[in-house]
Amino acid sequence: MLQNEDLIGRALAAELPDDQTANRILGAAFQQAEDFGLRRFTMDDVARRVGLSRVTIYRYFPKKDELINALLMIELRRFLNKVEAVVAEQPTPLSKLVEGLLFCLNFLRAHRLLNRLLRTEPELILPHLTTKAGGTVLAAARGWVAMQIRAEVAAGRVAMPDPDVDVLAELLVRIVISLTITPDSVLPMDSPDDQRRLVELYLAPVVAAFRPREEN
Repeated sequence: MLQNEDLIGRALAAELPDDQTANRILGAAFQQAEDFGLRRFTMDDVARRVGLSRVTIYRYFPKKDELINALLMIELRRFLNKVEAVVAEQPTPLSKLVEGLLFCLNFLRAHRLLNRLLRTEPELILPHLTTKAGGTVLAAARGWVAMQIRAEVAAGRVAMPDPDVDVLAELLVRIVISLTITPDSVLPMDSPDDQRRLVELYLAPVVAAFRPREEN
């Protein structure tokens, strides 16, 4: 379903086709996947939902896997673009961490398709989040977060030894993945205020410890 090689790069390069019919197919396919998952996902069902013939569907997406991959890449790109926008609005490394983590947690924990797969078809999604190829999504997300941290280091807003960048990036990604795939927890996550308190109390000090001290 997902390939480990340059997952983030492929997602960022993914674009909605400049074609109304293709966009309609993708929209119908996403709704079909949300309602019935991927195991029961068929091109016939997509065709019926969008009101087009199978021939038309296959002309745009010759294989079911191609349609599913296009859906996943476009949705991942949407998520990444939103995270980048949230982080870019923040003035400090600390606020970038807090708001970025809160957005990721809320977006992913409320994502209908992701939750559908975790609930009814975990064997399709969990290996990509955990064990497969070192964790397909974990490895890609770690690289993306590390890139954001290194940008803060290069700008002089954070002082951190380079080997620690990947460690911190993986720690943050693992926290988000864990709280997404196992939402039941004694951690305070039931309300936005609880989530913010959790991040600010336990995770913000990690970044604060690496911020350069202000010169007198």
